[in-house]
Amino acid sequence: MRQVFQQMEVRQETRKGTIMNCDEFDAMNIDDIFGLKDIRESSDIISKIKLDVTPQLLVEPRFQSVPEDLQKLKGITGYMFYVEGECSPPALMLLKIGKTDITSTIGKIDEIPYELIQEAVQTPVHPPVRGMYEITDKIKDWLRKELGL
Repeated sequence: MRQVFQQMEVRQETRKGTIMNCDEFDAMNIDDIFGLKDIRESSDIISKIKLDVTPQLLVEPRFQSVPEDLQKLKGITGYMFYVEGECSPPALMLLKIGKTDITSTIGKIDEIPYELIQEAVQTPVHPPVRGMYEITDKIKDWLRKELGL
């Protein structure tokens, strides 16, 4: 698994401004993407999931040379869930946020009821950031139950 993380850290996702099918996303990274079972079985991931980190916090400008910004980065380093709105249909994804502010999408949760995803996109908590929608309280509750958080 550590080798997969290393591969994912050097991979960068590019967006071409078009909505891609989630199956196409899976095909691009089929060996790297974790599912619900994989995430549930990884104590390293489970222990570092941050349900309070949002896309808005992720994209805030930060400078590692500024102590306050370095503290902010430490606070969001780990794993966050978001709803990817730039694929059809939208999907619940897991993003790894590294200590150097490098991010990689490492998981896709297919088991979540689609109504929860629709609600996150149709009535967002906050406007999406780069196609990333914040997860709702209902999604957080579902994740807590499914992952034992």
